[in-house]
Amino acid sequence: MRFSHGATVRSLLLSWMSTTLGACTLVGTGPHPTPGARPLNPERLAAAEPAPAVEVDEVREAERITARVVDVAVESIGTPYEWGGTDANGFDCSGLIRFAYAALGIQVPRTSAEQLRAGSPVVLEPARLRPGDVLGFSGDLSGRTDHVGLYIGGDEFIHSSSSGVRISTLRNPYWRGSLVAARRFVE
Repeated sequence: MRFSHGATVRSLLLSWMSTTLGACTLVGTGPHPTPGARPLNPERLAAAEPAPAVEVDEVREAERITARVVDVAVESIGTPYEWGGTDANGFDCSGLIRFAYAALGIQVPRTSAEQLRAGSPVVLEPARLRPGDVLGFSGDLSGRTDHVGLYIGGDEFIHSSSSGVRISTLRNPYWRGSLVAARRFVE
């Protein structure tokens, strides 16, 4: 198994065993509108290269780890939004992702922009996304990411929005149209 941030499996497991499992700027403060969402850009979809092939056992271990990362994030549903928040008192979008990965000893960058420069790029096709992938969204036509979420499977992702930690769907035209990037931290 390969961790893009350089951690070893041994240090990850030791950190996880010792852990009690228990700053993204969101443009605007209101809910995101769905009418008039722009369609997916095929050039943007093709920009990321597929992840290299890995051994089956490595994939299974990565799936176990990212499933636990997703579980930690899901346990945070209902936590309020707090700009710059990184703990159970309140999260911003990138703080939630950092918190969920840190619970398993995996360090990811703090801000949404840094998170979307780290890890490995993932092709933006639903069949290529895996639970635990970090999704980047752009609320305007510039393509600049201003929000991140954690893919949980079934076209759904968890994120901290202005209404707190919640699950949203990529079937929503707004989210589908604003998806601009995906990164993988555990392969």
